[in-house]
Amino acid sequence: MTDLPSGDQLEAERLDPDQRLTERRKSRDDEDYRVWCENSYGMVEIGQEVFHPADVLEGMAPDAARRGRDECSAMIRTDLEQAVCEQFPAPIAVPFHSFLEGPRSSLTRLYRLRDTWEYLIRLLAALALSEAAAIATSLTPLMLRDGMGHWRRPCKRRDLLSDKLTVRIDLVEGVVRRADELGLDLQIASLLPIDVLGEVRRLNVVRNSFSHASAKSDVQAKAIIEEAYPLLREILLDLRDMQNIDLIRIHSIQAGGKADVERLRGHAQSLRISQLALDTDAAVLVTSATSVDEMDRVFARMGELTLDLSPFLYAADNDTGHRTSVWGFRFKKHNEWHMECVADSTTRTSPSGPHEDRLVHFESLLERVGEGA
Repeated sequence: MTDLPSGDQLEAERLDPDQRLTERRKSRDDEDYRVWCENSYGMVEIGQEVFHPADVLEGMAPDAARRGRDECSAMIRTDLEQAVCEQFPAPIAVPFHSFLEGPRSSLTRLYRLRDTWEYLIRLLAALALSEAAAIATSLTPLMLRDGMGHWRRPCKRRDLLSDKLTVRIDLVEGVVRRADELGLDLQIASLLPIDVLGEVRRLNVVRNSFSHASAKSDVQAKAIIEEAYPLLREILLDLRDMQNIDLIRIHSIQAGGKADVERLRGHAQSLRISQLALDTDAAVLVTSATSVDEMDRVFARMGELTLDLSPFLYAADNDTGHRTSVWGFRFKKHNEWHMECVADSTTRTSPSGPHEDRLVHFESLLERVGEGA
């Protein structure tokens, strides 16, 4: 993204992870360690008894167990970096790969790390809103936070157009909490438990220099990266199931409920077409989805669910025709939709009318239809 600070707001938040998240991460790391021990050493058989190697090490060689945990932790996080680059949805994978493997200037790396963070939030919001709009049950009243007091207010149409990351997080939280109140089992809630969402909000606030401010020098940028990256990496580890989400661009519809699609996964951005079988609901959805201002719609496949992520994400061929650019919505101004390319932060504007028409899809989430435009 550009090096301009976002129009975000500060709010008071705790300075440490929530206790539930700490416990969740401990359980996650313990399970990862047990799997690593089993794969590394195999189960220990003594006579007719079978012991897990993690239990054997813990009971008989605590120092070896400690070293093993450290080795496992380092391996898991290294593997995560590769998984994000190769298997995560392109809006996250592209800037993250640039952060890891691109130019070594700390300032440039900081901007790409910030891009990863911002597109993580924007993609989560697009997924949450699209899934909420796709279900038959209305989520009204969808309630959002309101400033320093954290008291709730109804979601309005202008919230869907906000360029503030805090509002994007509010939208995700509103969907997850409201679905929980109604007893609805949403995919986004399984992907992003409320305690992990709380950590997303905390990092967005307490790492304000990472999320919003522009560093003045490479030295400052390096210091911010050293402080912020381990926290972001833990959130990506919490969200590693995102590698199971397929973002797709439809190239053609075939007979028999099949489509030629491009999977927008990983950092490569090269044009790769494969065939995908569509169920009836997905076929109806993609068949009716026309392009907007020469940009194709981006769909998300979450399990058996297919979601249209427009008007928040689009895809288009780049100038060469051999690579695909993903374009994300940033803000609306003067009746124009301002879009930004995930790969290189170039921008484009588009008449807002066709994109605004897509917002009708979300009216069931709002306080009153059309309010707050």
